[in-house]
Amino acid sequence: MNILGVHGSPRIKGNSDYLMSCFMKEMEILGHKTQVLHAAKLKINHCIGCGHCETKGVCIFDDDFTTQFLPALHKADIFVVSSPVYFYGFPSALKTLIDRIQVVWSRKYRLKTDDYRGRVRKGVLLGVAATKGKDLFEGLELTARYFFDAADIQYETGLFYRGIDEKGQIVTHPLVHEEIQKLAHRL
Repeated sequence: MNILGVHGSPRIKGNSDYLMSCFMKEMEILGHKTQVLHAAKLKINHCIGCGHCETKGVCIFDDDFTTQFLPALHKADIFVVSSPVYFYGFPSALKTLIDRIQVVWSRKYRLKTDDYRGRVRKGVLLGVAATKGKDLFEGLELTARYFFDAADIQYETGLFYRGIDEKGQIVTHPLVHEEIQKLAHRL
């Protein structure tokens, strides 16, 4: 299987990056091919709502979203997003990538193309946040669900870690390795 990960944090080697690394390592141990893209490193234009993708099935922008992300997404059997919470949502670079999925949504719902015919693809969300609020991950999870749906990916589950603020703090979480290992084996 092909596993595609998108790391959403602008902070490299932080907590969400560690979650992604652990997940991908487990998938590699299980014999799967992995690829991770860092949203903050990709050069992606913001969706301008021009409607071109709704009639032509392609985006007007020829950027990293089109040349790197979409081909990797097309090959992916499992898609994982790892991100911190920024004001109950995704960081801006990842949100820009998510907004651009409109082209895939348009192909699926407006143009009725079936780019993923016969494929069952699964999506996973790994989230980390500094605070401990009850509704802390609802924004991420809701956005991820719709993002996955637009890309013909079934939302499988999410792993969420509250109260993790300092860079590298997730390493000491007592359950993180066990939970990621169980998730990888379940998928």
